[in-house]
Amino acid sequence: MGGPILKDRVFFFASISPRFSHETREYKFSSGTQSGQLERKTTAMSAFGKATYANNRLRADLSALFTPTTVDGRLPDYDGFGPRFQSSSLAANEPNKTRGYENTQRNLSGSADLTLTNTSFASFKVGHFYDNYADTGIPRVTNYTYQTSSVGLAIVPPALQGPINTINTPRALINEQDTTKQDFFNVDYNQVFSGAGSHTLKGGYGIRHNTNEPQQAYPGGYIDIFWDRAYSSLVPGAGTDRGTYGYYALNDRGVRGKASANIQSLYVQDSWTVNSRLTVNVGVRDEKEVIPSFRPDIKPIGLEFGWKDKVAPRVGAAYDLKGDGSMKLFGSWGRYFDWTKYELARGTFGGDTWKIYYRSLDTLDLSSINLSNMPGRDLWKGNADITKSFRDRRVPAFETVDPNIKPMSQDAMNFGFEDQLGKDMTWTATYIHNKLNTTIEDLGAVVNGDEVYFYANPGEGVALMTPTSGRTAPFPTPKPVRKYDALELTLNKRFSSNWFGGASYVLSRLYGNYSGLENSDEITTPTTGVGSATAQQQTPSIARPGGNATRAWDIDEILWDSHGNLDLLGRLATDRPHVVKAYGSYQFPFGTQLGFSFYGGSGTPLSTYVNTVNTIPVLVNGRGDMGRTPVLTRTDLLAAHDLKMGGDRRVRFELNVLNLFNQQTVRHRFNSLNRGAGVSRPSSAINLANVDLAKGYDYNALILASQDKANALDPRYGKADLFSDGTQGQFLIKFMF
Repeated sequence: MGGPILKDRVFFFASISPRFSHETREYKFSSGTQSGQLERKTTAMSAFGKATYANNRLRADLSALFTPTTVDGRLPDYDGFGPRFQSSSLAANEPNKTRGYENTQRNLSGSADLTLTNTSFASFKVGHFYDNYADTGIPRVTNYTYQTSSVGLAIVPPALQGPINTINTPRALINEQDTTKQDFFNVDYNQVFSGAGSHTLKGGYGIRHNTNEPQQAYPGGYIDIFWDRAYSSLVPGAGTDRGTYGYYALNDRGVRGKASANIQSLYVQDSWTVNSRLTVNVGVRDEKEVIPSFRPDIKPIGLEFGWKDKVAPRVGAAYDLKGDGSMKLFGSWGRYFDWTKYELARGTFGGDTWKIYYRSLDTLDLSSINLSNMPGRDLWKGNADITKSFRDRRVPAFETVDPNIKPMSQDAMNFGFEDQLGKDMTWTATYIHNKLNTTIEDLGAVVNGDEVYFYANPGEGVALMTPTSGRTAPFPTPKPVRKYDALELTLNKRFSSNWFGGASYVLSRLYGNYSGLENSDEITTPTTGVGSATAQQQTPSIARPGGNATRAWDIDEILWDSHGNLDLLGRLATDRPHVVKAYGSYQFPFGTQLGFSFYGGSGTPLSTYVNTVNTIPVLVNGRGDMGRTPVLTRTDLLAAHDLKMGGDRRVRFELNVLNLFNQQTVRHRFNSLNRGAGVSRPSSAINLANVDLAKGYDYNALILASQDKANALDPRYGKADLFSDGTQGQFLIKFMF
């Protein structure tokens, strides 16, 4: 609904758009022995309002957007090796029927454009964004998960026998709240003037205030059960210990606290039209960034980058070869700085907490174990700190940041050629080169069985050399390498003669030793039983989400392969050398429209990992030794028909089919050679404490030398464990008047 409030001056617009979704998913629980289904209901609301004032010199807007979402029911991923297989039982998934979440978002903004003269104007923007996520319907029952199978064990009663990943209730990190607030103000000035051509000069200042306040925890902690296994101390020579039935690890893990800080920015840019054929853009952006502390009682600021640290120049140009707009050359180069993610502040500056209690398993009443009741003997004694009964994996570490640390940045360059073929078709050739300059990562060392980290720029400053954990001599830390080179050819036809279409081919290489903040080197598929916790998301992610705390430089053993090669360069895990895309649509005279889109891409590289006693998966054969996943192809179809009802009224019928040919392509194969993927299993891990990494090692012999010996090999190695979604369809009826 919209219209004038005051004629020719003040206008309004308001809308509300609710959406209700009900999904049902079929499962074969208990690895195929039980059939059942789970449901999820979603209510999503979008309410928008806007008021506008306009006169000859001023235009001003005020707007509000409210988008709450409520979800009841959870649909876990399939985690078995058969169609629709779920390793846990139907009874264990009963809590998923009530699990859900509420996500409340609201966005308030205002803007004003003021014409100062015939050649200048100023713009002002102000806004407030609120986002809060909270879990609902999650039972306050402490989860336990079998990390070893109890099937066939005489010491375990039949009622407790089950395979790996058997659970009593789904493991859930309960978000009581995860609130993010952003307030911003921007002012921009635009000036047009002449001088050796015409110029449009722009400049501006902005400030953004960010606040994050999470309250997350597992109810009563969560428990990993190791049936008939002995706990192996992380300290060499400390031996092993166990209880009557094995041992368990009780994890107290969560995120708590509040942090806020400012990011300020300045920019200036000139769009210079030199003549009728040449246009040049030159500009520079600068920022001042503060990364906050979640423990201001210890230190108010975690990290700060000043104006001199984030100067980002950019330049670009386009040249009309013929002077009629039909053929042009173009190119650009720029430096881009990334904002430091609050994941770093959470993990290092007091937000994350994680304590692990290792205890002997001397009781069969597993449901009685929680943070308030920890039966059995302490098996952690003699490790990092004999005064503690737990392993402390997260402690505030303000002093562990290089005082001369640099912000993350990359350079991006492209240049190309575009030519018009006839009146409605163009083809373009573009070369793209992106190169990472600097990243921020945590570099680790093992001290008394615990991982100790230091945040720095790998290969620079205090991180020039890597501390060693075994017999390896100190060595230069490899610098991060991430390079993307691509040649893209495109052909596009705009709509005419009742059809439009296009196609493209990309030849590329993604190369280096660093997958980036979204870490594709750390994939935990559902079959591992775990995933990467993700802010404002109830279910874990398969890949580790964006942050500055990946495994990339955590310890020396991760930087070498088993053949004594330092710096594991190669094609990165998301590299697809060949990608073909095509799309098109045809409009029939009788009102029916048919459209399609096609994607075809090379498979992605797969690499063998072996898990060590430091809970580190290492690339023993470098990158890509397992070959690639199959070629990925997918075709989508759109069919629509408009039926006229008289006057301006009509009804539209629309069918949208995704993955038309039901190509459930393998996207990943299980690549952990020994057990310990997802949840560590020290009894199957290799120990590199007595190895000189520069001389290499026999990882097969080390696996067989582990406590589990031949049983340490994971039988899932090499099996497909992640697939494309099958065919999905949506049918839509729309009435327009």
